[in-house]
Amino acid sequence: MDIADEQRAFYGALLEQYGDDPRALSHRDQATQYERFHRLSRVFAHETDAFSVHEVGCGMGHYGEYLQRHHPRAAYSGSDVHPGFVEACQAKFPGGHFHTRDIVAVLPPERYDYLTLSGTFNVRLSASPEAWRGFVHGMLGAMYALCTKGFAVNFLTSYHDPAFTREDLHYQPPGALLDFVVERLSRFWELDAGGPLYEYTLRVHRPEAVRERHPDPAFARYFRK
Repeated sequence: MDIADEQRAFYGALLEQYGDDPRALSHRDQATQYERFHRLSRVFAHETDAFSVHEVGCGMGHYGEYLQRHHPRAAYSGSDVHPGFVEACQAKFPGGHFHTRDIVAVLPPERYDYLTLSGTFNVRLSASPEAWRGFVHGMLGAMYALCTKGFAVNFLTSYHDPAFTREDLHYQPPGALLDFVVERLSRFWELDAGGPLYEYTLRVHRPEAVRERHPDPAFARYFRK
């Protein structure tokens, strides 16, 4: 079973068990779920006009509900590998666009200001560490290709209490992650480990978006033409 098929089966079982609940997305509760959403959303905290946000692994659309409350200028859409989640999102947000698809397997034609992903990189299940690393790198590359301004994702940190370690989870060393981001994607990144969870959020910005936010000629030397 490949990674997408295993994820589809895993989250499908949680959906059947919990329904419209954070636990269907492998969150412990709404408090921890919203803590993750808060830190992901810092990637567009500077926005004052309307912008688009596409959630990869949109699940039940809980992030869309969060955006409605805290970032009403955001136009929310999403993708998921499980059709049940996509149907639920389309019912909740009838004006939005939701897709059953694997963006790593086939890169979609659409582009969005920002992309987010929450929790997908944590549950490795039976995939080998090497296969999971390839999945993570492929997903980050696809998200970067689909964004016009930036993206945000989260990881379980390798700096955690060993008592919490589980063999089926993925703990991402931040150093190796940043090497990949800077070499393959962008030198404009942020790591946020300031929350209470044993996790961190990676926010990556496109150079052209950073340059647009810093138009002073004094900064021109720091951007390639």
